Amino acid sequence: MKSALALCLLTISAPGLALAQDMSGAVTLGFGDHNVSDIDQGLSTASLDGRINLTFANGMTLGVNAGYLDLGIDGVPVDITATFVGLDVGYKMASGLSFGVYAEQLTGQISLAPIDLSLKSIGAEVGYETGNLDLGAFVGRTSVSPDIADIDADTLGLSAKYAAMPNLTIGGSFQRASISAGGGEADVDLLGLAGAYDITDQFSTFGGISRTTIDGVDADITTMGLGLGYNLDLGGVSSTVSLELARTDLSALGGSTDLDTVRLGFTLPLGGAGTEAPLNSVADSIFNPRHGAVNAALTGAF
Repeated sequence: MKSALALCLLTISAPGLALAQDMSGAVTLGFGDHNVSDIDQGLSTASLDGRINLTFANGMTLGVNAGYLDLGIDGVPVDITATFVGLDVGYKMASGLSFGVYAEQLTGQISLAPIDLSLKSIGAEVGYETGNLDLGAFVGRTSVSPDIADIDADTLGLSAKYAAMPNLTIGGSFQRASISAGGGEADVDLLGLAGAYDITDQFSTFGGISRTTIDGVDADITTMGLGLGYNLDLGGVSSTVSLELARTDLSALGGSTDLDTVRLGFTLPLGGAGTEAPLNSVADSIFNPRHGAVNAALTGAF
């Protein structure tokens, strides 16, 4: 599956690589160890995430995003996996204004289960870049496949990224998913803040916090993470080894459950610029959020 994911990322973007005027992105191989409070059973994850953004001389842009996660539960012979593929096509004007469309699919799979569950999203997005400030917004719609309960959601999001100094970037995002199912409706809101700071040429630090709330339900999810990166020079190719400590707190019906995580990552940049933080970090899920509050919350937590 990991090989297929890597081939998918390259296959979709390969036709434009030779023609692109500018390319940026990164690939992160990650490993995580998770502990759930009050449960004497550990979880472990292995992940592979990649992102490529291409800009052409005529102003056209192409972005490809792909991810794979394998979740294992100690002592349980069941595999849980998730795959993600996203594609966006747009146009960037000389004034800094850009607009485009996107399509994404997140699929969860459980071994021995008869079906796979997918979230399919489509929508339109607009952005504006001026100086050190990058703004973005999107509106879209997400459906569930197979359609087991007539579930769908209208989604919207706002994002901002600001290079406060050459070695400091801060960002924030807000997303809402208005979910309708079986005649009922509920809003899922996510608000996140992140920062990344280059301490020296070799050491960097990054962190983020997000809070997800469900309208009409006494439940919220808070995820926070803080990490340290070390820059390696592998035969002239810059790469980063990272360590992140993260916690996700789920509060519901007066009770609380914590998910504590230790993440390791190995990141290779693509093109002239990589990303502000490793792709398997809480910070990256805020700097470069997926389209939809549910998708973004799951990305930060795992």
